[in-house]
Amino acid sequence: MDKKHKKKLKRANKKKKEKRKAQDAAIRMKSQLTLFSQLPEQCSGCNKDFPKTREAHMSWRVSVRNQEKLVRLFCPDCQQQAKELADGQSNEI
Repeated sequence: MDKKHKKKLKRANKKKKEKRKAQDAAIRMKSQLTLFSQLPEQCSGCNKDFPKTREAHMSWRVSVRNQEKLVRLFCPDCQQQAKELADGQSNEI
């Protein structure tokens, strides 16, 4: 095989790989958007209502477990408690 054909095959393989990567990303995005409809309206830890403000969207955390199709929402207070608990346990080890 000459250089021209090798280069052509290399470009074709690269293009296939990029296409496959884009398809995988699209599938992941679709599954994440499907789970978005399952977003709870309150904190999964303390049941505090989720305010529909920009500040809340920036400070609250969403936890997604794709395999279990589980979506949880945590307020800043519960995040802080979890962090303190984790820090306390790591100090005991």
